[in-house]
Amino acid sequence: MPLMAVFITQHIIGASLATVGVAVAVYSIIKSFIQVPLAKRLDSQAGEKDDFFVILTGGVIGIVYSFGFLLIHYVGQLYVLEIVSGIGDACTMAAYYAIFSHHIDKNSEGFEWSLLSVGGLTVSTALGGVVGGFASQRFGFPVVFISAGFLNILGVFILVILYPYIKILRQSRHYKTVTDEKK
Repeated sequence: MPLMAVFITQHIIGASLATVGVAVAVYSIIKSFIQVPLAKRLDSQAGEKDDFFVILTGGVIGIVYSFGFLLIHYVGQLYVLEIVSGIGDACTMAAYYAIFSHHIDKNSEGFEWSLLSVGGLTVSTALGGVVGGFASQRFGFPVVFISAGFLNILGVFILVILYPYIKILRQSRHYKTVTDEKK
């Protein structure tokens, strides 16, 4: 978030540190209000097909969010982009946690959740901060936003490739994949 604060205060017309705080609040409130009921809805459906399409939706929204920073100039536009990001991240996280939970090995729950926390969240945030900081300083924010957009496109592409392997039925610990269903 520190890099975003620099971008917002330096490149958004009329923005201040208060604007950064409001943007974080807008994002967090939207994400929170959507993620919990969405997760509950995903839990009520059998299999992972619904989870897949929700996480895919979140990925597509992530693409829009990354490239959206190239188009905004005003505080109101920033807040709209943060609403979009809150919706996308709510989709991504609700579905991701559901899928991750389905595949945790018994008696390794704490370890595997720790791997997600450290590798998937903490280390990626650290690397993103370092790489983003150096790249922003050397090449400017537009290059960073374009790079983030293309990384999101790559992530969505990988999801599409993995689609045949999602679990469509949840019957105790026995699953069928989309590929199995076609046989």
